[in-house]
Amino acid sequence: MTSQNRNYKTWTNNEEAKLVKELVNMTNVGGFKADNGFKSGYLQHLEQALKQSLPNSGILGTPHIESKIKIMKRDWQCVNDMVNGSNTSEFGYDSEKHCVTPEDLVWEAYLPVHHVMTFVFL
Repeated sequence: MTSQNRNYKTWTNNEEAKLVKELVNMTNVGGFKADNGFKSGYLQHLEQALKQSLPNSGILGTPHIESKIKIMKRDWQCVNDMVNGSNTSEFGYDSEKHCVTPEDLVWEAYLPVHHVMTFVFL
């Protein structure tokens, strides 16, 4: 029963890259940008754009794109907090590898308090 109703989508790196490219394009070109996010209809626009560049992916605005954007926001907020937030004293960022660079002891102290990060980075 649950497997038939499940709308889970495993994204490839290529699909994620195309989604980010379309989000950046929507922001730069305009039309869907609002003061605090995107205007209504942006999911349908992204779905159509991804259908053109990834015709056999089956990616839908809802639930696939909507869910992926939510996860990307969560992940970005975690990394932003490590690099720019109140817990930044021991965290660095490698701009060539595009990753956070703490010592093992820093991870060991940080992860028990921020358990979401265990799933994201380990």
